[in-house]
Amino acid sequence: MTTTRLAPLLVALVVGLTVHASAADAARTPVCTSTSVKVLVRAFVSSYNAGQVASADRLWASEPRFEWFSAGAPRSPARRLGTAAYDRSSLRAYFRARADSHERLRIVELGGGYDPKRHLLNFGGKVVRSADDLRSQKLDFKGAADCASASPRLIVWSM
Repeated sequence: MTTTRLAPLLVALVVGLTVHASAADAARTPVCTSTSVKVLVRAFVSSYNAGQVASADRLWASEPRFEWFSAGAPRSPARRLGTAAYDRSSLRAYFRARADSHERLRIVELGGGYDPKRHLLNFGGKVVRSADDLRSQKLDFKGAADCASASPRLIVWSM
């Protein structure tokens, strides 16, 4: 076989291997971008505001990836601080109690990005929080989402 006949075969082989490697790499790379963190946070807030406790809860990682959900000042009726903040098993009940108090979150500012070393999406911004038992207040908030699985899940929230 001459070199001119081998060249197209070699090019086809290299291109085929490159395309295959790129597709395999893409399949292993989680969808963790600044856009995906914003979509995840907004989906959580939307479910939370609508009182859709099961939907809001599904956006959170299970143990052992869950770290904490903290909220409120020490004397606030909407508080979730200390050991309670780290208890994943009580998160759904907290969401239900806040829905019963007609709590609403309104995102005013949101930014975030991917931390490839820890496979986390970090986010933060400003949120307006209000409820029947809580006067409207603008707060800083921050959090993180786990990118270890196929779709990101929230693992941290503090406001």
